[in-house]
This record gives sequence, structure tokens and C-alpha cells, in this order.
Amino acid sequence: MELIMLKLGGSLITDKSKPFTERIDVIERLAQEIHEAKKGGGFRLILGHGGGSYPHQPATEYQTHEGLINENSSMGLAIVQDAASKLNRIVVDALINRGENAISLQPSASCIAENKRITEWYTKPIEHYLSNDILPVVYGDVGVDTANGCCILSTEEILNFLAKRLGASRVIMCGKTDGVFTADPNMNPDAREIAEINNENFQSVRKYLTNSDGIDVTGGMLLKVEQALELAGSGIQTDIINGLRPGNLKKCLLGDRSLGTIIR
Repeated sequence: MELIMLKLGGSLITDKSKPFTERIDVIERLAQEIHEAKKGGGFRLILGHGGGSYPHQPATEYQTHEGLINENSSMGLAIVQDAASKLNRIVVDALINRGENAISLQPSASCIAENKRITEWYTKPIEHYLSNDILPVVYGDVGVDTANGCCILSTEEILNFLAKRLGASRVIMCGKTDGVFTADPNMNPDAREIAEINNENFQSVRKYLTNSDGIDVTGGMLLKVEQALELAGSGIQTDIINGLRPGNLKKCLLGDRSLGTIIR
């Protein structure tokens, strides 16, 4: 069966302006859409989610993305990992309550990175779960970094590595906007949606890509698109859709490719 990687953005499932504030209504609705799609979809799924207002604030305070840089870095590493895992339990709990065999996978316990890029990951347990109708749930986390001591492992980096290692056909990035725009559509009524991004037009649309709102140590939309284009080189397409629109995620999981921006 087709393997899909799904990311729920941190700004979608949390309020990034308020520390440790999840959007439980959004999380529960998305969990329901995932469950309904999986019942009728005939696909396998790996779910990853961002940290939003949970780990990003302590990660910024301790500069965890810079590595082990001072005497407080190890404590910061522990605090950031704890914060990220707390949001993960909320997401997993919502999925289990909707009938999914969801299981949490902690990247910080199993990944080795170099300069924030994953170099080693023993993925046999994930493959086993997928073959037994179990939904692996990964999340943006801290990690061991051979160059800097530690790093932030973004959800994009995690899912991109797994997509290439396990042979995914596509990635769905579920955020707060209807894809990629020429400006912030919440601020500019003249913003135009960019229906497709590829290597040929990337330089012409690059100027429109800005960082996401709030605190974000993993990069904004520009980084997300760059990583998606890297995947496109391996034949893996990415859909960027709006998870605030009820039904969008279910439709996309079931094959609707008209809901946002496609990167290929």
C-alpha cells in the first residue's frame, strides 16, 4: 500500500503566542479525519507533528538549536525534550480515543544527526508497526548531534528522512494556510496562491517565502519548501494544505490534490 507522511504543524495544533497551549479542538478533529480516511483509504501512514508553543520557547531560551554551548545546555536539552514529549502524548491520546492504534516514537532516543541532519536511524520497529496496522507518531524533538553535541530535529527533517528510507509516495504538510502564497493571506487580501512549486520556478517564488509566525527555531516556510524540493528529487511529492478547514485533511489523504500547493 501507498505510504504517506503527514505533518501537523506546530502552529496548527498549538497557540504559539501562549506557552504550553494546545488547540485540543483542532487536534481532536484532525484525529477523527485521520481515522475516517484510514478506514476507507488503503494507505499506510506515519504521522509527525511540530512542537508549537510547547518546546519552542525553552529551545529559544537555552539556544538548544546551537548545540551544547554552555553549562546550561544539558539542562535545556532535558527541558526541551520533556516539553516536546508532553504535546506528543496529547496527540497520541486523541488518536487512540478515535480508534487508531497510535504509538509514540521518540526521535531523541533513536536518531544520530550531524549538523541537524539525521545520519543514522534504526527503522525496523517503524516498519514492523506499519505492517501491523499501527500508526507511528513522531514529533519535532532534540537529538544527538555529532558536530555540535545536540540539535533540534525538525519534524520536516524527521519525515524527510523516513520518506526516503521507507519509500513514501508523498508528504502532506498540514498548516494554517491554503498552501503557499505571494504574501501573508491573513494580512494581504491581494495575496495569490502558488498552485505548484518545482525546481524550474523556485527562484521566482523564493522571494515570497517568509518565516512562520511566532517563535520558530526550525525555520519557516522557505526551509519547508526547500526540504520538500529535496524530496521531489527522489520522486516524492508534497502537498501543503490548510488544516483549519474541516475535511481538508481527510480529502487529501484520500487523494484530492487540489486543496493547496503541490511541490514536485
